[in-house]
Amino acid sequence: MSIKAITFDFWATLYTSNPVDRHRRLRELQQMVEQRAGVSLTMEAVQAAVRVARKTWTRVWMEEYRTLTTDEWLEIMLAELHLPLPAADRSEIQHRLATSVYEDLPTLVPDAAEALPQLARTYRLAVISDTGLTPGWVLRELMARDGILPYFDHLTFSDELGRSKPHPDAFLSTLRALGVEPAEAVHVGDLLRTDIAGAKGVGMRGVQYTGVNQEEWVAAADTPAQGVNPDAVIRRHTELARLLRQWENGD
Repeated sequence: MSIKAITFDFWATLYTSNPVDRHRRLRELQQMVEQRAGVSLTMEAVQAAVRVARKTWTRVWMEEYRTLTTDEWLEIMLAELHLPLPAADRSEIQHRLATSVYEDLPTLVPDAAEALPQLARTYRLAVISDTGLTPGWVLRELMARDGILPYFDHLTFSDELGRSKPHPDAFLSTLRALGVEPAEAVHVGDLLRTDIAGAKGVGMRGVQYTGVNQEEWVAAADTPAQGVNPDAVIRRHTELARLLRQWENGD
């Protein structure tokens, strides 16, 4: 069966994160909460509440195969601080968290920018991405800013779908939108547990991209995926076209 579509992870596959001043962001969050709640908080209390929210996010992602929305994350943090806030105040803080990525803009991977125009001429392209505090609508804006949005026929973000990788719905809903069968599609991503295991679990081929996260780092950080093997490993997106031609020719 011929290959008709390629789906991509977003973080560490199409985009790489830039260093973030976490202390500054924590201080800004502390100030926003203090102003709207009319209280004074210690940095230690804010840090402890944030740790709880982060651990909850990770647990839900690992065990329930979904990602908390920015509002859910904020609600957990505020509950730890025993600070119920009116919906309008909470919404303002939530929006600030969701758009904080604009202060430390992620960088489009250069070889992705080079490969996408060529790949889009032959294959239907899509994104399948798990989201953190940065929701799908912000990621769309980043892709539009960098001029790559027109290359994609569909975008699947976990905060919008309600499922995260490796849940089959993340992949199958995308394939339905593209109008292709699993055997006709290839998924490219960096993480074995989410990207490769999820793709192969529904019958797609999984290509591990190690151009941002080195293969050794990915393996160490992805211990739940022991025994998961990608169909191929690439370090540059420009390797994809030749790889897919080889598979098309039965090599």
